[in-house]
Amino acid sequence: MKTLVTNTESTNTPWMNTPWTNLGNVSIYIGLRFSISQRGSTFLSFITGVSIVGLGLGVMALIVVVSIMNGFDSQLKYRILGAVPHMVLSEKVLSDGGITPEEVLDSINPIKEIVASAPFLRRDGILIQSGANRLVSVYGIEPEIEERMSVIPQHIVSGSIGALQPGAHYLIVGKPLAAQLGLWIGDVITLLIPEPSKSGSTVVPKIAKLEVAGTFELQSELDYSLVLMNLEDLKQITGSETHEIRLTLDDIFQVGRVRRLLGTAVDISDWTEEYGDFFETVRMEKIMMFVLLTLIVAIAAFNTVSGLSMMVKEKQAEIAVLRTMGMSRLRIMQIFVVQGAFIGISGTLLGVVVGIPLAYHVTEVVGFFEDLTGARVLAGTYFDRVPTDVRLFDIIVIVIVSFVISILATLYPAYRAGSIEPAEVLRAE
Repeated sequence: MKTLVTNTESTNTPWMNTPWTNLGNVSIYIGLRFSISQRGSTFLSFITGVSIVGLGLGVMALIVVVSIMNGFDSQLKYRILGAVPHMVLSEKVLSDGGITPEEVLDSINPIKEIVASAPFLRRDGILIQSGANRLVSVYGIEPEIEERMSVIPQHIVSGSIGALQPGAHYLIVGKPLAAQLGLWIGDVITLLIPEPSKSGSTVVPKIAKLEVAGTFELQSELDYSLVLMNLEDLKQITGSETHEIRLTLDDIFQVGRVRRLLGTAVDISDWTEEYGDFFETVRMEKIMMFVLLTLIVAIAAFNTVSGLSMMVKEKQAEIAVLRTMGMSRLRIMQIFVVQGAFIGISGTLLGVVVGIPLAYHVTEVVGFFEDLTGARVLAGTYFDRVPTDVRLFDIIVIVIVSFVISILATLYPAYRAGSIEPAEVLRAE
């Protein structure tokens, strides 16, 4: 009996006292050995490679497509929400004591979300030129402070926004709208604004002759429907004695919070009333695209399941030996989880390394194929190139989701490996 114990110790001690075992990393060591060294298993090596490449392609597609969706979203917000008022405080008096827009300015100064405010007036009207007419929104602005209120001054194509001085009766229109109406700088055009009477029972058309002082181009629908003129000129045309207060926010999605801070002293309107549904649709499209492309990663994970299942079947003898040497079922499962993690990390890293540079240069890549084929991807849209916006947060989410899917794909093969009975396997051997 003494000799038997001595022989057992001499057999088990070298394996049990390896540095990997002492550190509790024997499963990692064996799992990496199984992943890296697959000599004599060409098909298993091929399956592993396909799993890594498939996962990498899924991660790459996610990064590129989400970055393009972010690019379109950012451009639409800039071109549309950068020009329209974020919030407007009406001249309508709601409180019993009465309050004017100017008195509201004192209450909005402490609100940090508001970065700028200015007098403002807007009306819907019709531009008439040589028998042609277009329905437009007319913004009455103060040109000296418009640069703080919108992005339009940075997109003036011809003329100058500074020409909109009181009494000049000038206007600035979108370049595409000017082309449709055949307008040039210096041309005179008729503006008709239907204005309700003081009693509100009738509508009186207000007609004015205005001169085109310049054009702008945002490359959005506003180029066809927006007209700028001086605030005092618009008040004179409409006969309005008051005006509104236009607010520009640091974060356009804080309109709800600003509404609560302002209270109910004045009538408030914001960009969500006109464009909220549109941008909610864009947001939902981005989410659905992310979900659909995540399915590509999930499909690639099926290769991991099949590959590890075949690996478990091929390594039954080794698993049985490890079990007889004292390795627990949990440790056996960890071996194959490590293999799946190796595939997940390799595939995700491949997708990130390829996807991020491609996302940054997708405009050039699309342009190359457009020149090669002669087709235009964005033909018939407001965009002349494919925009892209690579965001670190999105990449982190994609990496985490891909890795989690890879780990989940290993659970069934790992469970099968841990369920192997060594006695049955060794008897068959």
